[in-house]
Amino acid sequence: MKRIALIVLAAVCLATSLAAAPNPVTTVILVRHAEKANQEDESPLTPAGTERAKELARVLGSLKIDAVYTTQFRRTKDTGAPTAEAKGLTAIVRNTGPTYAADLAKHIRANHAGQTVLVVGHSNTTIHVMAALGATGLPEIPESEYDNLFVLTDAPGAAPKVVALRFGAAVR
Repeated sequence: MKRIALIVLAAVCLATSLAAAPNPVTTVILVRHAEKANQEDESPLTPAGTERAKELARVLGSLKIDAVYTTQFRRTKDTGAPTAEAKGLTAIVRNTGPTYAADLAKHIRANHAGQTVLVVGHSNTTIHVMAALGATGLPEIPESEYDNLFVLTDAPGAAPKVVALRFGAAVR
């Protein structure tokens, strides 16, 4: 657990230190919502999901997070809430739809250049947002996985880089 936190911290610290350069690096941390209780749209998190959401806040605890984005669904809001609260932020809700990923990527580039943001999405939207930010060679997120944490760094003039990590208890 501590090793993962150190890797995330190192990756984000590197990206943040590069942000002071003339071409600021934007860092986007992306996760899928934590474990949900059922298949309903407004499904709450399970007790394990609530613990995973708290673990995410702990793992990101020493980082400067400038914004937290969630979708309109309770499970993403509940996953992002502990991190937003710990950072003194109000999560920004973006409704999913056909242009969600492209719109969010455009918004992040326009409003968060040189900053670090957390995006809490779903097994499909997480990958679509990374692709909309220009990342390639992305994995699929199986329905059974809730522990993926992706750190995408986007520097002007360079292809976005993605580091894939895991956090919290493995569920496989």
